[in-house]
Amino acid sequence: MAYIEKRRRTDGGISARVKWRLGGTRDGAVQLEVFSAGTDAQNLARAEGFKKMVDAAGQRWPDGWVKGEGFVRPASEADPLTEPPRFVDIGEEYVRQIVDLSPGQRKRYLGHLRVLEVTRIRGSLIFTKPVTAISEADLKDWLIDWDRSLKTKANYHGLIHGVFGYAVKRGWLSANPAVGTAPRMSRVKQSRPELRFLTERELQRAVELAGPYADLLTVAVGTGMRFGELGALWVSDVDLERRTVRINKAWKRNGEDDATDVPGWLAKLLKPKHTMRDHHLGVPKTTKSRRTITISPALVTVLRKRIEGKAADDFVFVSNAGYPLHNGDFSTHVWRKLMTALEAEGIARFRFHDLRHTHVAWLVAGGAPLPHIQARLGHESITTTIDTYGHLLPAGDELISGIIDTALTGGTIRPGPGSSMGKKGKGKKSEKRTKPARDQGVSRSVEKEAAT
Repeated sequence: MAYIEKRRRTDGGISARVKWRLGGTRDGAVQLEVFSAGTDAQNLARAEGFKKMVDAAGQRWPDGWVKGEGFVRPASEADPLTEPPRFVDIGEEYVRQIVDLSPGQRKRYLGHLRVLEVTRIRGSLIFTKPVTAISEADLKDWLIDWDRSLKTKANYHGLIHGVFGYAVKRGWLSANPAVGTAPRMSRVKQSRPELRFLTERELQRAVELAGPYADLLTVAVGTGMRFGELGALWVSDVDLERRTVRINKAWKRNGEDDATDVPGWLAKLLKPKHTMRDHHLGVPKTTKSRRTITISPALVTVLRKRIEGKAADDFVFVSNAGYPLHNGDFSTHVWRKLMTALEAEGIARFRFHDLRHTHVAWLVAGGAPLPHIQARLGHESITTTIDTYGHLLPAGDELISGIIDTALTGGTIRPGPGSSMGKKGKGKKSEKRTKPARDQGVSRSVEKEAAT
């Protein structure tokens, strides 16, 4: 059994020592804990309380007790006496501590939290509650009732899941209530609209009506470049002799207080003419988005007149006023008018990004291999390319149709890619293909827009 020793300190006070043998055995190591920081009465009372805990623990150190310090709360655990934070408050703390996040993306996530803060579901402002008071049922109510697209809900859910995970790490929660509540990705993909691909006539008419921006549309559909990449293109990025275009910059949104994330190599090259409202020049979307692509002779002709007489660091495409292409201004003053004019001629509206989709449709129709298309678009993974554009591949369905037709009409199915489907002839036994033609069995699902 543990026992208490009283010792007189040099200052005249009393310290209390609790002693016992580990495990209560005769040969157990002697253990000792000292209480001397308080008054005599406090030290004795604390020693008595500690002795009872040692006895209850079987002559062992109480679980969680640190010698000389007492019960110490791990740094990752929340203080039980402190009021738990609201979801939106710990959410902001979470967003601000993420290291690998661009200023624009951080600002976007903080904006999401502000939206959640004022979102009322079934009469309740769910996300203004303490983080400990939000249940899995609350999240399901939000997912069911919030009047937004399934894609938007999935995007917000990713942030919510991260916030709760951070709350678990900080010790406010023992489990993440968002686990298992995310919309299924298959449903998200099914809910997205079909990709829009322009016909040759639609594109031709759009270019004709685009006026001074006709070349921008032509180069966009001819290269598959994103709007932010086209607007950031410098004259020095275009090599007409080698027929190449280098994509190593893109316009990025500023963060809070106009925070930017400009790489050092680019910062050394920037001048006042390279500035734009609420945006800054940075690196493209992903590592593989930094790429060099080949352009056709037709695009060489278009780009030659665009860069003639310009300095190496001048933008290839600018507004009518000579300023860098601002996405919002372009959408309001150019794109909407163009879409209205096209709609008057019976051509359905489309987005600027659909020019990129159309570019891929051309490449697929012409038989370009998907890995080459992936590299040209700057997709980080071939899966993104296949999921987004795989359904355009025509050869698979045509090949299958031909095989089945041959079998049903009495012909012989010939093995090997590129071979004839066989001549018709009664009584001939169909032979199993020993080597399939090029595999075209790809997914028809569509990757989310931001990934393409």
